[in-house]
Amino acid sequence: MRKAKLVEDYAKLLVDTVSPFAHTVSAATSGSQFLTKGADLAKPLTAALVPYDTDVNTVPNPTPAETAHRDQLRAAVTTELGRLAKRLNLDYPADEAALLSSGLTMVDQQASSTARAQSMGGEVMSFELLDGRTAGYLLLKLVRPTGTVQNLIRYATDERLPDEQWSVAVGGGREREIGPFASGTRVRVKVAALTGSTSEPVYSATVSRFVQ
Repeated sequence: MRKAKLVEDYAKLLVDTVSPFAHTVSAATSGSQFLTKGADLAKPLTAALVPYDTDVNTVPNPTPAETAHRDQLRAAVTTELGRLAKRLNLDYPADEAALLSSGLTMVDQQASSTARAQSMGGEVMSFELLDGRTAGYLLLKLVRPTGTVQNLIRYATDERLPDEQWSVAVGGGREREIGPFASGTRVRVKVAALTGSTSEPVYSATVSRFVQ
């Protein structure tokens, strides 16, 4: 029987999932009753998240130089995820309860994550895109699959932008307003449901709407 072990390489996490996943890990590790001084173990990861989240939230359309800087900040987060996993694998060898409590990905889970994503089918999050309650905003009404802990929303107003450069919004709940946008702007939106173990989001079809 294979011994429980955490994945130690998170460099290939999709861009959209890095911050939500890292926040989940930070909170789970800090609050774990199976780990000694979990809050201290999570501090380097939490510290790496601060500049990355700040950059994402304050620079919606980065230049090539700003994109390169953001890539470095993101790499710092994934590096800390790996360091935390390696430390826990050393300190809690084969202790499945302790390792699972960190929120990190188990080796056996990684092998099945792609298959789960491909088989979600009807579990993909769907939504309606409507006029917002305030001028210049759009309202998303979300149908969240069972087990969803966070909504991942990608949107763009420039049809030339590749998907990885779309703006990102995360949060909970079944409704979310995005904006403001100039009247007449065409906004394209797609959404994905995140669980505590999501490593590859499965997006809905893209929906577009003109802002009133």
